[in-house]
Amino acid sequence: MTHKSPLASDIISDLPSNIIESILVHLPLRDAVKTSVLSRKWRYNWVTLPQLVFDNSFCTGPPQNQAMRKELFMTIYQVLLLHNGPILKFTLSTPGLRSCPEINHLISFLSRNNIQDFYPLHFKGHLHLLSCLFKPPTTFNGFNRLVSLVFREVDIAVNIFKTIVPKCPLLKHLTLENCTNTENLNIDAPNLKFLYFRGLFNSLRFKNTPVLASVKFLASREEIPEYGEFRTADMIKVFHCLPVIEDLFAGYSLLVFLAAGNIPDRLPATLEFLKTLVLSEICFGVLREASCALCLIRSSPNLEKLKFKVNHGATADEVKAVVEYMKAQDFSDMSLNKLREVKMLSFSGSKPEMEFVKLLLDKSPLLKTMHIHPKRGDSLTGFRILKEVTRFRRASSTAEIIYLDTVEGSV
Repeated sequence: MTHKSPLASDIISDLPSNIIESILVHLPLRDAVKTSVLSRKWRYNWVTLPQLVFDNSFCTGPPQNQAMRKELFMTIYQVLLLHNGPILKFTLSTPGLRSCPEINHLISFLSRNNIQDFYPLHFKGHLHLLSCLFKPPTTFNGFNRLVSLVFREVDIAVNIFKTIVPKCPLLKHLTLENCTNTENLNIDAPNLKFLYFRGLFNSLRFKNTPVLASVKFLASREEIPEYGEFRTADMIKVFHCLPVIEDLFAGYSLLVFLAAGNIPDRLPATLEFLKTLVLSEICFGVLREASCALCLIRSSPNLEKLKFKVNHGATADEVKAVVEYMKAQDFSDMSLNKLREVKMLSFSGSKPEMEFVKLLLDKSPLLKTMHIHPKRGDSLTGFRILKEVTRFRRASSTAEIIYLDTVEGSV
């Protein structure tokens, strides 16, 4: 008589709970929920997932009418009601949700302070919103445990943005990309470490940002208003509230804002921690922009990387004014003793540009490389530029000047 061998052990079900959670986190949420039908042991494994991602993999298609949107949000609410434990990341990213009031109800649901009294749900960690309307009710109390907030193409209701950040006291990462009603940026966030902004603004104020280390402002020159349209531009006030900044990417929006006000030769408080400075779409032939760049460089003695993407179009009179200004400056007390890399993109070899190259080579004893990329359609001037640059005095005997005969790269 033959005997049947015992059933093989369920190896996956016997894995440690943290391994099972890691497996479920890497599955689309819809598939993770479906594992509840595998066995009684798997019924509630998904309900403690720390990340809930409602994206195209969750939805069968974009909700094209009110009934479909209602069905989607009813499903989301069912997931939230069954969820048990902290949510470290909540993502809602699916087309067709712009001007969708259900999102505001959902945000209110997630942010209420007493939500745990009704449901076993604690919202903290990361919140990403894409292409939707953000208009929370007047009872909105913020996200007390949120550490990362990402808004991309979000229609923010008027007068709402100024209340969002202060109501997220633990916020460390803030991304605002092409959102509406962010013209007046008032950043009040004691724990914020990273700020990424892309879009239009006409006033900027940092308040209580003692640990903000990385600031990145991006926008093309075509999107930005004239100098006179900015309000309360003051370089000294801006950087006074950024005492530990390490990484500054000043796209044209921030550059023009800083250059619109009074520009000192040097900031009163040295930017001791600034290691990487990127100035994008700067026109060295415009005096305000050139002097703004000089102020930042002079105020950053510990810079290690300096990158420029050059813009062009200054008049002959403007270029002459910058050259005269540069030659009248006293740079005897300026030192860049830690600068190791300089990158110049869209370089044309104009007189103001060459004056900056001369200055950087002269004041950087530890410089390793200076990369120069020509502007588009101007690669034939490379020999002239290289010939002139190699004649400049170099404080670093090992500095290598690399002229790349290709059009501009990325900063």
